[in-house]
Amino acid sequence: MISKKTYHHREQLHWRIVGICITCFIIVAALSMLFRKDRAFSDEENRVLASRPAFALTSGSFWKSLYDGSFSASVDAWAADQFPLRDTWMKLQFTTALITGQKEFSDIYIGENGYLLAEPALPQQDREIRTADAMNSFCMRHDDMRFYTIFAPVASQILTDKLPRFAKVHDQRGDIADFQEMLLGSFKNLDVGSVLDHHKDELIYYRTDHHWTSYGAFLTFQAAAGLMQIDTPNVWRCYPVTDSFQGTLASRSGDHRSTDIIHVYMTPEDAAQYYVYYPATRDRKPSMFETAQLEEKDKYTVFFGGNHPEVEIVTTADTGRQLLVFKDSYANCFMQFLTPYFDKIVMIDPRYYYENVETLMTGYDFTDVLFLYCADTILTDTSLADTLTAE
Repeated sequence: MISKKTYHHREQLHWRIVGICITCFIIVAALSMLFRKDRAFSDEENRVLASRPAFALTSGSFWKSLYDGSFSASVDAWAADQFPLRDTWMKLQFTTALITGQKEFSDIYIGENGYLLAEPALPQQDREIRTADAMNSFCMRHDDMRFYTIFAPVASQILTDKLPRFAKVHDQRGDIADFQEMLLGSFKNLDVGSVLDHHKDELIYYRTDHHWTSYGAFLTFQAAAGLMQIDTPNVWRCYPVTDSFQGTLASRSGDHRSTDIIHVYMTPEDAAQYYVYYPATRDRKPSMFETAQLEEKDKYTVFFGGNHPEVEIVTTADTGRQLLVFKDSYANCFMQFLTPYFDKIVMIDPRYYYENVETLMTGYDFTDVLFLYCADTILTDTSLADTLTAE
């Protein structure tokens, strides 16, 4: 029989060994991070990773960042993103969350029927006001044009029946309404939430990604057609192009149990034809669908190959109308429905656009301007205001 003294001695030895192992792991991980090259991009999470923060003891900006906490915040972000075996740890965390019955992970709800539903971004009031003021000013400078807004709420605002029981989600639809009320009466605003409410039992959002599906965009387009004075006689043909899409929410959460189907829509052969021009690269292509992207992890980039600062679509529609679109990635799958109705469509993504937008305006005869965004972007981002007010 083991004596009490021997038992306590063995217990102390056990915890010492555990402590030594943990300490050794932390040291090895820290040394690995210090001496290995940073990963620039995570294919698993489909995002750019934080890089090692640069500093110089003689730099005044370094001491300022140290004082205001921004330097330590950048170190924390770098350590979290560059931690060894990060992808494996994320999968282990998610598996543990499932086993313990956890229904929320990394601000993503684990919903019903394989749905992953992101928490909506909280609005930044100062940014909202600045963006609304910039939009109003732009509208007044170009009061001979027609202005429209389409702001799509995130899936958790529409698919409420897919949320876990007792989940408390911020009211983003109210935020959208409040923002649209700040815009001039010249703007024609679509209530996207009310449109999609009638189809919540259909596949209007991806299960594994933060975007709406092509079908969700199509339903919104049908509702927006009257607002934009578009006659829609075209018969659309819908084709599935992949059934193995796993999007950003799957990547962020580590939940890879579900896959999604991506569809593209096409008009009859006798409808307006078009080509796509990318000014940044001077590429000219006969289609907005980049089928090679279906071999990549982010298959949503089948639409235009992803986001670009500026994209021009030239069509044979001969309607006398030209459309300027300020957008984020939600617009990428929406454009397939607009090509038959405008002679030219120019898409500007303010997150990557650094030219003077007023110079752009002089090069076209725009008749219509559309702001098409996910609500997460329009309520928190500053790039649109920067673009509209740049001199």
